Amino acid sequence: MFKVVVSDLDGTLLNNQHQISPHTRRTLHRLTERGVRFIVATGRHHIDVQSIRDTLGLDIFLITANGAVVHDKQDNCIYNQTIPPQLAQELVEIERLPDIDLHLYQGDEWLVEAESPELLAYHKESGFTYRVVDPVTLDKQGINKIFYTGEHPDLIELENRLLTCFGDRLSIAFSTPTCLEAMQKGVNKGNAVKAVLELNGYRLQDAIAFGDGMNDFEMLSMAGRGVVMGNAHSRLKDALPSHPQALTNDEDGVAEYLTQLFS
Repeated sequence: MFKVVVSDLDGTLLNNQHQISPHTRRTLHRLTERGVRFIVATGRHHIDVQSIRDTLGLDIFLITANGAVVHDKQDNCIYNQTIPPQLAQELVEIERLPDIDLHLYQGDEWLVEAESPELLAYHKESGFTYRVVDPVTLDKQGINKIFYTGEHPDLIELENRLLTCFGDRLSIAFSTPTCLEAMQKGVNKGNAVKAVLELNGYRLQDAIAFGDGMNDFEMLSMAGRGVVMGNAHSRLKDALPSHPQALTNDEDGVAEYLTQLFS
């Protein structure tokens, strides 16, 4: 039986209202009481996720910014991988369509080039918000992640450009169809999960992981069992056709799968 459960948040552990349902909360508490460890692995910012963790009421490791940042159960930062400043400058200045918005995670801040009120719905529970800056003149030290939001076809075009220009220097992945993310090369949830497991005396085979986006691909591929959410993007389902699937996030897919597995 698996000793560790690892889960993405948006589209996975959180429902479409960006909340953890009472059923999911009860299920995770029952498992942790039985000695099963729980780890969150998300593209979100650590400040945002710390609030979600506190609402959940569990002492857990937090893997954030798609694996670029890791905090232990006491909120000590034990891993922090940043994009080299010159590379970050190139990402800011790369040609893109005017409807594609730019975002940066730098230290404790979420920085944007323009107001994006529609994204604040994701952070209603935590109250985490952004600050508008001029990204071109911004000091590029300490940037963990740069991401772009917009319509999926437009982001596909940008993805191709990023892979052509930076594919050998960056990790690039969709977290949702409308969000394309870039981190330092080698940064992904899978490598971060492996490091956290080893730190706590576990192996990848000891973990079951849940995810719904291409930024979960490495994590689902490397874990002892990777479970694809029923609502996952078709690209992830096509990339992992033999992996088991859970119900959708709105059907408490993670909780239902774990209940059946550990019953």
